[in-house]
Amino acid sequence: MKGVFNLFPGLVILLLSTILAACGKGDDYVTPPEIEILLPYDGKAYGYGDTIHLQAELNHYKVIQYVRVSLLSVSNIPVLPARNFDVNEYNYLLSASIPLDDPQMVNGTYYIQVRVGDGESESAESVKVQYSALERALVSVLAVGKLSVSEYAVSEWPVTGQLSERFRFQGDYSGAAISSVNRQLYTAGRITGDLQAWNLAGNRTDWTVQAIVNPPLEYFYHLYSDENEVFVSDRDGYIRGYTAEGLVSFRSQAFPNGKFTRFVRLSNWLIAVFEPFNGVLNELIIFNYPGGTVFRQVQFQGGAVHLCPDGNEGVLIFLNGDATSAVYRFSVPENTMVELRRFPFSYISKVTGPSGGNCFIASGNELWWYRPATGSTVRYLTFDEIDAVQYDALSGKVFIASGNNIVTYRIPDQVSTGNVAVQGETADLLLLYNR
Repeated sequence: MKGVFNLFPGLVILLLSTILAACGKGDDYVTPPEIEILLPYDGKAYGYGDTIHLQAELNHYKVIQYVRVSLLSVSNIPVLPARNFDVNEYNYLLSASIPLDDPQMVNGTYYIQVRVGDGESESAESVKVQYSALERALVSVLAVGKLSVSEYAVSEWPVTGQLSERFRFQGDYSGAAISSVNRQLYTAGRITGDLQAWNLAGNRTDWTVQAIVNPPLEYFYHLYSDENEVFVSDRDGYIRGYTAEGLVSFRSQAFPNGKFTRFVRLSNWLIAVFEPFNGVLNELIIFNYPGGTVFRQVQFQGGAVHLCPDGNEGVLIFLNGDATSAVYRFSVPENTMVELRRFPFSYISKVTGPSGGNCFIASGNELWWYRPATGSTVRYLTFDEIDAVQYDALSGKVFIASGNNIVTYRIPDQVSTGNVAVQGETADLLLLYNR
């Protein structure tokens, strides 16, 4: 009898466990498909241009209808188009290839997810992989050349290759911007020229925003791209942002009776310079992004020539004053503007940078080399005229347009390393990167 009593508690525990398991799954519990990922192994490293070879064993007591393979970020966001497979089998050995050919993928951790379903139930398994992004590099220099009062040509000078004309456009001209991420070049007119997004892969326009012609009033004032979007200011006192597809993604609060002449994205803000038509002081407007409401307003004297982010919380502002020029730093959290350097030349015409610790400033026919970290400012080169200038920090090259010539220098050398002639007088230079 003692053995029977010793056995009884064990039977009770077994019976309770069975009941609890049944209650936990519920009467409508359906066994999901089984997934075992064989390849790649967890934590395997890949780089740009590699191909992930995936293998997984799928088993189920019902017919498996579909499989979806996705590459996900750590935030569970798809980074490449998902691949779908029709299976219609009970047991299936899945084989798939995922080419890593998107130059915009960034370094980091990703997850390959295999999701399997039978129409009623679904299950998923993931494996972690590490990815090394494509190293960013300069691909080519794009030049906007003025052929006549109403015709412009865009030419491309590859890092390795010959100069060639890309396309032409009609109308007047106020400026250009580029997005290497979107593979788009943006151009805008002043009075008669439209805002156009040019597809650099097909030499065609992806979309257009028409200028509202009302001579002699300008319609578009300034154009800027943060790589993901393009922003333009107009006669109505707005700054609008557009996606690569031409959809409006941002609209600032309206500021009539003036114009926005410069702006730049910084963290969760769009920082813009507003010049009133009738007023002595200009304003630095900090808009919340993407809301478009005003976060801060600061008045200052002088004409802003160039804005550049300086860290995550500040911008450098290059200003022309009365017979003097200087660079200031504005801190958004502190709401302060501090002079960093008063330059030994009286007027700034163009600025490129700072980037990689270097900045190049055109003043008349002189190009000056400015290093913000030390405040060093030296005369670097002299030309008959300087129509445009761009600096590529990755290669250490400076590109200067003078008339219809584009000349290259590698800092700190003062001997040209390249020279090409474009059609027309150069109105702008832009740098195109591989990502």
